[in-house]
Amino acid sequence: MTLGEEEHLRREAAAWFARMRGPGAQTARPDFDAWRAAPGRQEAYDRLVRRYEESAILGHSKLSDLRLRTSASRRGPPPAAWWAASAAGLVVAIALVTVSPWPILPDDQPPQQRLAAGAGQIRSLSPAPGLTVVLDADTVLLASSERGRSRLVLERGRARIHARGPVDVQAGAMRVMGQDAAFDLRLSERSVEVSALSGSLEARRDRHPLISGRTRLQPGQALILADDRLGPPTRAAGRERQWPQGLRLYQDTPLAEVLTDANRYGARKIRLADPALGSLQVSGALKVTDPDGLARALAAALSLTVTQLPGGDLALSRRGA
Repeated sequence: MTLGEEEHLRREAAAWFARMRGPGAQTARPDFDAWRAAPGRQEAYDRLVRRYEESAILGHSKLSDLRLRTSASRRGPPPAAWWAASAAGLVVAIALVTVSPWPILPDDQPPQQRLAAGAGQIRSLSPAPGLTVVLDADTVLLASSERGRSRLVLERGRARIHARGPVDVQAGAMRVMGQDAAFDLRLSERSVEVSALSGSLEARRDRHPLISGRTRLQPGQALILADDRLGPPTRAAGRERQWPQGLRLYQDTPLAEVLTDANRYGARKIRLADPALGSLQVSGALKVTDPDGLARALAAALSLTVTQLPGGDLALSRRGA
């Protein structure tokens, strides 16, 4: 066998090594058996497996290290030469596994779906039977399922979760566990907040193995984790109840704050011709995902005028200004 043929065979063996340790290994088993039935392939695959196992042993066991060194010395070649050749072969195998199209995942790590809503979006998705999630703008959620339990990781943003059956959610340092539950979960740089809507729900501060207490939430209650402290259950803010429909309930809220909410959605923004208008107080249920309708509603309620700017944005100004 030429050097080129040996290198090709080693690459094939490395690819199969990665594939048979990743997801879908059982499905690929018939093709793998057919591949290794040809002459020389099983030997190449076994050599790669031995090198992988030996590297793991040498990294974790001094006794195994001693036994391998003794065995190598009995075979004749100088230990330094044997280790140099072994290391070179192992580096090649690891490099080939790294670029393989089949990722090596831990055996206990279920495959995850990455769900995301971009800027200005509110998305409703059903990643698994019995599970529906609504993602607010600029939100990323990882979803997987293990033994009938939905497992979610909120990486950023806000999500509404409806689960029939058990669900387990991680958001920053908070872990939320529910059964036939609906709840909102928001993750920001400094805090995590969960609001219970229905069903059975518990939350606890995670990443603290000495703290095992859980807080049970009733529908209508909220819990906030801030500065590494888990506060007591409080009444959930009613103004956020209908956010998946783009609705917000405001009560004596500064106009500037309302526009901050609204400008997270849609390409058209609502501006203030005079920054002093930002202190005007707004009350009522408003659809913040509809900039044209919102601008007209605000203008009517606050005696303002709406104009369209050259770039397409909308401006609110005092009448007669």
